[in-house]
Amino acid sequence: MSKKNFLSKKIPFFLLSSLILFLVIIALNYKDFIYPELHRKQSSPESYIEQAAKNLPVKPEVIEHGPRDKKKVALTFDADMTPAMEILLKKGIVKSWYNKPIKETLDRENVKATIFLGGLWTKNYPREARDLAADPLLEIGNHSYNHNAFKKGCFELGVVDDSADKNEVETAQAEIFATTGVLPKYFRFPGGCFEKIDVETISKLGLKIVHWDVAAGDGFNKDASSIVKKVLNNVQNGSIVVFHIHDGSYAPKTNDALVKIIPELKKRGYEFVTISEMLNLVY
Repeated sequence: MSKKNFLSKKIPFFLLSSLILFLVIIALNYKDFIYPELHRKQSSPESYIEQAAKNLPVKPEVIEHGPRDKKKVALTFDADMTPAMEILLKKGIVKSWYNKPIKETLDRENVKATIFLGGLWTKNYPREARDLAADPLLEIGNHSYNHNAFKKGCFELGVVDDSADKNEVETAQAEIFATTGVLPKYFRFPGGCFEKIDVETISKLGLKIVHWDVAAGDGFNKDASSIVKKVLNNVQNGSIVVFHIHDGSYAPKTNDALVKIIPELKKRGYEFVTISEMLNLVY
């Protein structure tokens, strides 16, 4: 065989081998090309939960507010979606379950906040979830997967059986992590409804449970002024305020209220912090 013929057979094979090697490297390290360095260094939901279990016994606790001696306030937003809401979205009955102007307002005002993502919401809005997670002003929490209540009689929500608590939280945790690269440290119960066994289950998963002491009352509320009044009349040092970040008829006036609430709280001397920053003042 001539030298020329030998090279003609070997070179294509070499190029093919190089291409395969390159693709393997990309496949093994794809997260490095998608997620920021800080996010991709976080452990997986499975290893995180496994590690948390080693630190038991855990003292179950539901956090309702931060320290009252510091002029801090934590604005929080629930991005939830039930199976029924997903059907309305897919049928086009509801145009969107994401109120993007809220994020634009927070960014424009340079206000920190914590967003509790539902797993089903994250699945339907992966790009938006990544956008929220990548914003340095925002922190991401877990708001369950299907937004079913953990207790009966909770705002007509479906109910999660106690035996399914763990799965509901872990499934959301995995969905959020797979989509955004962020592993939430905080959990909020749908509707704020729970029983002792639910608190114990979530605590054993290594998540801190975050409730609130000020409800904005923006759910199904078409009167922005009433939302503004409710928040401003009840907020105090260390308050955790709960809003919703979905749009449609379920929370149509949240941003309209927010553009008035934020300047007034600034005027009163409040500093806006994430849940992590609020808790660091205590723990």
